Amino acid sequence: MLATAPAQAAPDATVAPRAANGQPLTLERVVMLVRHGVRAPLDTEAAPGLAQGPWPTWPVVPSHLTPHGAAAATLMGTYQRQWLAANGLLPAQGCPAANQVAIWTNSAERTIRTGEAMAQGLAPDCPLPVGHKPPGTLDPLFDPFEAGAATVDAAAAVKAMEPEMDNVRNASTYLVPAIALTIRGLGCDKTLPACDLVQERTVISPSADNRSVDLRGPVALTAGAAQIFILEYLEGMAPDQVAWGRFGAGQGLSDALAQISRLHGLQFDVFARNAYMAPRKAVALAPRLAEALTGAGQPPVTLLVGHDDNIAAVAGLLGVHFQVQGYGEDDPPVGGGLRLELWRDAAGQALVRVAYVAQTPDQVRNLAPLSLASPPWSAVLPLPGCGALCPVKTVTDKLSVAP
Repeated sequence: MLATAPAQAAPDATVAPRAANGQPLTLERVVMLVRHGVRAPLDTEAAPGLAQGPWPTWPVVPSHLTPHGAAAATLMGTYQRQWLAANGLLPAQGCPAANQVAIWTNSAERTIRTGEAMAQGLAPDCPLPVGHKPPGTLDPLFDPFEAGAATVDAAAAVKAMEPEMDNVRNASTYLVPAIALTIRGLGCDKTLPACDLVQERTVISPSADNRSVDLRGPVALTAGAAQIFILEYLEGMAPDQVAWGRFGAGQGLSDALAQISRLHGLQFDVFARNAYMAPRKAVALAPRLAEALTGAGQPPVTLLVGHDDNIAAVAGLLGVHFQVQGYGEDDPPVGGGLRLELWRDAAGQALVRVAYVAQTPDQVRNLAPLSLASPPWSAVLPLPGCGALCPVKTVTDKLSVAP
């Protein structure tokens, strides 16, 4: 069963926008930034020593896209193809013309395979290239710190982000139910000091080498486990395998996962969303989005496949928040992400709409077919000081990063 949908501040993004005078707009270009599909957990994801019981076996090695995740990504590509065709950017049948679609992914296995799976949905049985650097090669577009395209003065970062850290610092006060659920899911005895995470003090500090930021406390200890439990559900594991069955089944399980999802999303306040980290994390990605959206000679459709922190950084630059049905606030679901749409009115004025499009947990879990009649969850994300439709310069200015 689906968790209750959060209230939306703007219309869903399945409906084409109209000009202020009610006249229809013409869609000229779309740029999508999505997170990879369902993967096996990372080796570093679970807090060591807290889980009571062996973790479930996955069909692939850690971090790789699962066959289930690939199938869900293809379904999302199929929907995007229908939406783009309905709005005139792709043919309803047959293969896109050359240079009509550009796909670029990070060099990780899970991002490459997600791009390939979505390409199959966007253009079935068509020779649609999926570009990426050689597997394992660092791509500054998605991994700017590791690739040396951006640096962090950790002491300056901690000082600069301090005014934005209330949600993280106060998590042990207002997210007690979510923390308690995660402890229960891990099977950790909360009477033991190591399991009493609510009492853990949140510390955000410079790393020892002053090149990164360290987060310690309840969010750091629960975010990874929360993500693993969500991935288990998305993969289609039986309820007694999701958090070892400690969340039950049915609506209770869905509600529990939606609650703990906020813990996973909250870590990005430290590592990606804030005013110090966002322009550095998106130092190459934000200009690439702006160029794809407005640059001369760019294709009508661009798809970039990266990671949750890439989406969080761009959302931070744009000043938007989102909450997909079945997830916590600002937690980017697998297989979904931001869609930047360039529309033009009858007078020739170009306007941009920013939307978030993602499958619900049950749509991924059940591999539910998607279509214009049965779409994924979506919402328009109004930009601060602008609204649902913004002048192009407003958006490109926000994407003009200056670390």
